[in-house]
Amino acid sequence: MKKIFTLFAAVVAALSMSAQTPTAMTCAEAASAAAALPACAGNSSDPVTDDNSILAAITGYITNTNGTVSREQQTFFMDDVKNSGARTVQAYWANLPEEDKVTPLAVGEKVVITGRLFNYNGTTPEIKNAEVTVLEHLVVNYDTTEVAICDAIEIGEALNAGDVTEDYYIVRGVAVTANAYNTTYNNQTFDFKCVDNNKVLEAYNVSIENEVAVGDTVEVLGRLTNYNDIKIEFNGGKGTIVGKAVVNTITCNVDFATNTGLALDRGAQSQSRYVITGYVDSISTAYSEQYDNISFFMCDNLAEPTFNFMAYRVKGGADLHVGDKIVLTGYIQHYYKAASETAAEVELVETVAGATYEIAPQSSVESVSIDATAEKFFQGNQLLIRKNGVVYTILGAELH
Repeated sequence: MKKIFTLFAAVVAALSMSAQTPTAMTCAEAASAAAALPACAGNSSDPVTDDNSILAAITGYITNTNGTVSREQQTFFMDDVKNSGARTVQAYWANLPEEDKVTPLAVGEKVVITGRLFNYNGTTPEIKNAEVTVLEHLVVNYDTTEVAICDAIEIGEALNAGDVTEDYYIVRGVAVTANAYNTTYNNQTFDFKCVDNNKVLEAYNVSIENEVAVGDTVEVLGRLTNYNDIKIEFNGGKGTIVGKAVVNTITCNVDFATNTGLALDRGAQSQSRYVITGYVDSISTAYSEQYDNISFFMCDNLAEPTFNFMAYRVKGGADLHVGDKIVLTGYIQHYYKAASETAAEVELVETVAGATYEIAPQSSVESVSIDATAEKFFQGNQLLIRKNGVVYTILGAELH
């Protein structure tokens, strides 16, 4: 599977953002020009203005890319020397040309990025949301032959740490873990496992339209990378869910959920989804407006909190308080941490980020006249009354 090099004529379109003509620059010239500008975050809260940026058209080679295409954009670094690996200029979420709105741009391609050049936090020459024109485009001849998960891991292990395959691969497998879906960038991280040696292939920040759940069969197209000799990953890429898992849902209390998690291998995630009823006994991480989530501990009895089951990065939670009785829905994983440097290690079970909750319905108290028409029966040691088709729990009674 080889790549074909095709030379395209450079065409820099006139920008609607300004009637000013962009200044043509090399990557080295852009870095020097940005260094002379004041530091600027360049985001919505600190907009780039004419006073601290330069309208530039920078030509260079892509030397590093996060591999992810999201909303027809991609982030990459550039340098004047092909395959140098230098991160001289950053194109942060650049707008891809029409022919590249799905397929990621690759290391080694020559491009022109046009937009406002600024000095990001005094450290990085950057154009945010640049317009991209490809000069030397690597046209990939995709091989649709699938590579087995175990073989894909071997291919990655043969690379040097940090290297990426030149070729693209297709892998189809069942997701054994699945992180929370990123609705901002429409991507997600999940894992495949090689059953032969129990090694994991990570699909990292894969662009995908729908959320992957544990047990789903997913097909991923992308390049493989050896991440610091620690794990083998897809370098971004594009995923498609080709089969949805039939998820088993288990309703339980906090103690049951904790014991279920402790029975898993450390770091492993449950394949069943759990609906857990319990109380909030402490807030671990305050509600984040930016990410709309909160982390807190749960227990079955507020009088005897246990602090070993954490609801991790649960969606919402702005109005959640200690003492609330809630119903938590999500997948469980066995995590762990040390309580202190000297204390014995404390086991910790948590839900996978992205779990949801709702306030548990509260029991209502009302007076009911018990007469001969009321049916009395026990559920365990609890006396219940059924009257006119409604079941009541007896909290107290006046006998007549």
